[in-house]
Amino acid sequence: MLEVKGLVTAYGPIEVLHGIDLTVNEGEIVTLVGANGAGKTTLMRCISGVQPVRAGSIRFEDADLTRAPDHARAGLGIAHSPEGRQIFGDLEVEENLRLGAYHRTDDITADLQEVYELFPILRDKCLQPAGSLSGGQQQMLAIGRAIMGKPKLMLLDEPSMGLAPVLVDQILEVITTLRDRGVTLLVVEQNAFAALSIADRGYVMETGKITLSGRARDLIADPRVREAYLGA
Repeated sequence: MLEVKGLVTAYGPIEVLHGIDLTVNEGEIVTLVGANGAGKTTLMRCISGVQPVRAGSIRFEDADLTRAPDHARAGLGIAHSPEGRQIFGDLEVEENLRLGAYHRTDDITADLQEVYELFPILRDKCLQPAGSLSGGQQQMLAIGRAIMGKPKLMLLDEPSMGLAPVLVDQILEVITTLRDRGVTLLVVEQNAFAALSIADRGYVMETGKITLSGRARDLIADPRVREAYLGA
């Protein structure tokens, strides 16, 4: 579904991704793990179109998206739940959700109900300003907004950041539920064990490069990954 080849990008004169190769197959959960500053969020921004690419290519299904604008990628079925949530705090919860479907022309009622089924607290607070939600509820809203785009591929950047363990478990359960419902997911997550435990495959990033890749269960067992990212 997604193929990234030789991807290079920079912030001004400073190159931060150095020839990234990555694939995501339809129906998979693929996770990116790595330390802060490894380039994980930058890679996600390149895929969603908000960070320009200096070299290399990005293909989604049969389309070359390397130079495509971000709104065109959303229309093709890529949704991005960014690091830091980036909700519209002054708008109501449901208004935030409806904005996730801005490019759609079909009936979104069923998708709105799906989000409320996955996150019942959002139904209870649907008329409240999004900025009044707790951190965990805002993360649910950010994921729900991405769902409203009816994506084929969902990019989730640090979905468990700053959440209590019980909420982390809920978010991970939602991720696997989405995969079971036909959504393909690329997940950036600092909680490496949690991410790899639900993923099909994984990539390890260090200083703008992919240094390891493979089946998630093999990465969990890899001594290098265990020492660097799993605290073992």
